Amino acid sequence: MPTLQLRGLLPAFPTPLAEAGGVDIPALRTLVSYMLEQGASGLVPLGGTGEYTALSHRARIQVIEQTVAVAAGRVPVVAGVLSPGLNDAIEAGKAFHQAGADALMVIAPYYAKNTQAGVLHYLREVRAAVELPIVLYDNQARSHFVIQPDTIGILAEGTVVVGMKASNTDLYHFDQVMQCVGADFQMLSGQDTLFAQQVVMGARGGVLTSAVLLPGVWNEVQRLAEADRFRETRGLQRTLCPLMDALFAEENPVPLRAALAMLGMPCGRSLAPLLPMFAALGTRLLSVLNALHQSGALPLAPAPLR
Repeated sequence: MPTLQLRGLLPAFPTPLAEAGGVDIPALRTLVSYMLEQGASGLVPLGGTGEYTALSHRARIQVIEQTVAVAAGRVPVVAGVLSPGLNDAIEAGKAFHQAGADALMVIAPYYAKNTQAGVLHYLREVRAAVELPIVLYDNQARSHFVIQPDTIGILAEGTVVVGMKASNTDLYHFDQVMQCVGADFQMLSGQDTLFAQQVVMGARGGVLTSAVLLPGVWNEVQRLAEADRFRETRGLQRTLCPLMDALFAEENPVPLRAALAMLGMPCGRSLAPLLPMFAALGTRLLSVLNALHQSGALPLAPAPLR
């Protein structure tokens, strides 16, 4: 895709894993096909939901290769790079470029103590070394660092980053960022629970976990928000609150994996240190999925886990 255009729902999806270890390639291809059929306008493998930090380098490359193959140029594939330092980020970025990714989603390094100048330098170094557009992954909870709005403005002005996944829950920070970047900046919501609000404030789509299950409903939330139909937007987003509450009741993506298994798309278990989901949450999650299916929001009928 010669010009990167990010808009609409780009699900951040889990990495299907086989019981014997390694990537479950048939399950991965099935999951990617499902998301595309349901209206995803982009794909984000290997973010936090994809368990980037727990996978081997070879497994990460396989995920990108297979995602790109199924997408077949229909939507952009934005590969997550959640590395703690520069050389690993560059190595991953180059490998993902060779595997066919259209862009990288890069988080601020999270082991060394950061400064605004250090993050600027880091992202410039990654961009200079890898010939792919960069979407900044601004996630204070994971990087333990707040990237200031004017720093993001400098990155955008210098075309170091073309857009951002905004996972900072501070809406004032979000609004300040929007005032520091140009109209062509590809801002994406990174918070399922704040998606409508961030669209109203200027996001052109979102990288959401719950969009793995029903990107079409989130597309409708975005359409209503952009049409200034705020009451309807709020009402539709609130119908998804039980799902969001269940998906994030334990560490992501453990509940999401369980939900996919209930829908007939098992993706295996998360890798250590993540543990299997508690049974009580499974009962609650099944009830939520049943309600969404009965309402017509979820195309697949769920079944209890065996």
